[in-house]
Amino acid sequence: MEQVIDSIGNPTTLLIERIYWLGLGSFLGLAIITSLIRGIKKSKDEKYVSATQLENLAKKAIQQNGDNSKKQ
Repeated sequence: MEQVIDSIGNPTTLLIERIYWLGLGSFLGLAIITSLIRGIKKSKDEKYVSATQLENLAKKAIQQNGDNSKKQ
């Protein structure tokens, strides 16, 4: 007849294992929550740029690059 402790398991080992899994779960949960909060804050700070503004910016960049190539 086996002992009751052997059939249940070592209580200290079970406690350590549960603490490990709780710690791992809380770490991952905190990482997900932190990521969501940062994403929400970042989406509020984003500014939208119209297509005409992008075209004007591209034209300026082309002009500056053309000026730089002529100087060399």
